[in-house]
Amino acid sequence: MFQAYNSSIQASYTLSNDDNRLYLTIYAAKKEIVNKIINGGISFTINKGPRKTLIGGTTITYPIFNKDDRPFINANALALIKPDEKNPAHKADSLMKTFNATFANKAKLVRLSGVKDLDTLISVYNKDGIRTRAALDNKLFYTYELAIDLKLLDMSAADHTQFNYNIRFNEVDIDFVPGMEIARNDEGFVTKIFVANPQLANSFAAALSPTDCWGQYTLVK
Repeated sequence: MFQAYNSSIQASYTLSNDDNRLYLTIYAAKKEIVNKIINGGISFTINKGPRKTLIGGTTITYPIFNKDDRPFINANALALIKPDEKNPAHKADSLMKTFNATFANKAKLVRLSGVKDLDTLISVYNKDGIRTRAALDNKLFYTYELAIDLKLLDMSAADHTQFNYNIRFNEVDIDFVPGMEIARNDEGFVTKIFVANPQLANSFAAALSPTDCWGQYTLVK
């Protein structure tokens, strides 16, 4: 079970810690939100200051993709499997495995801000104390996990450090919305938008603007 469901981000999440790490787990069951997370990423910001502000905080964003090599995960694919088809559960499992393999093959980077002595971009296979993982289940619901070494945050469970946190589902650039073709001029302004697949494009409509939520957490020993 998750600690909270937040209507602003339309997802459930749990924040927890042990003596060495801070953990964030997020669960999204709405296909529009799954599309948004996969294509825009989740930014998690921690700020030990008294105010709820992103300025001066530590931010971890995952997944990060090469702009020319993004995965396409069709959250509408399950609707194409008819209940009376032979082995519909097997087909759902097959879709899950295919999409997870595609995602894992392309989601190789984590973006950092405000983490001392670490680069802005690091590998998901890093040994710096930041672990990320995400996967879809056979209903194409999405689970995201993040673990951060407390020493990177200059925090200690023994001190019962209190901080504000922000969970942000980032917007998707309109150029990367499946089912749409965007033309730009030399100055980068959009000159033409052609919707080649309205149903597919509409499933990304909620992804064109960011959504976030704030909370406060105290480390426990």
